[in-house]
Amino acid sequence: MVEARAHAVDGATRLYGIIGDPIAQVRSPTVLNERLRGLGVNAVLVPLNAKPASFADCIRGLKSLANLDGILVTLPFKQSVMDHVDTILPAARRIGAMNAMRREPNGAWSGDMFDGKGFVGGLRASGLDPKGLSVMLIGAGGAGSAIADALAEAGAASMTIHDRNAHKSEALSRAVAQSHPGCRASAGLPTVEGIDLLVNATPTGMAPGDGLPAQLGPLGKALFVADIIPYPDITPLLARAKQSGCRTMGGQAMVAGQADAILRFFGLL
Repeated sequence: MVEARAHAVDGATRLYGIIGDPIAQVRSPTVLNERLRGLGVNAVLVPLNAKPASFADCIRGLKSLANLDGILVTLPFKQSVMDHVDTILPAARRIGAMNAMRREPNGAWSGDMFDGKGFVGGLRASGLDPKGLSVMLIGAGGAGSAIADALAEAGAASMTIHDRNAHKSEALSRAVAQSHPGCRASAGLPTVEGIDLLVNATPTGMAPGDGLPAQLGPLGKALFVADIIPYPDITPLLARAKQSGCRTMGGQAMVAGQADAILRFFGLL
């Protein structure tokens, strides 16, 4: 009976949206609606395509809907949406972006960032605790920034950050060092020497014909290798790591970890 009700949309169904431009490529509705059905929750997540020129009007209109309880945010709105919440939670404030906002019991809206929290959740589900680890992070863009913050928050001992844009890696390493003084963060060349966890936070490996995100040398068996790309399941980096006997984590684990964190944020888990 609970499962049948969870599949139906009726007058009591609570609404959640994911807003972006473009929006057809997002997989969150599939992942989260399956989770909602499994939990027996009478709620649905729907994709919402907003154009940048009308984004502010769109957000204001959505917030006025009394049966809409939360909004997920994807590109290109993760920064601009920060102007539309009453409270910016700590991780989002440190990173300067957010990808989820919720209506609080008093009607106010708060927002947070879950890219990094989802990554750390995926790591822990894969049997790796970041506490005390030495990390090599490749990619200092939006996803890399969230992952760097979450790994440092989770107790990583040190982090070397590399990006093709040296200014990005230097800025991110300074931000991590300032907000998490217990994590020794620095910009540097890609290396696996003395590294416990290697993370690819770039899109390299998503397109056919892509190679590795950086020249890395031999990968030792003790190294844990994580790639945030969800599709294909086995990227060139993960294929290399498996051949070397490394433990690995693909992007699907991050997606699952993020789904759990977002459902908790919405009070649904």
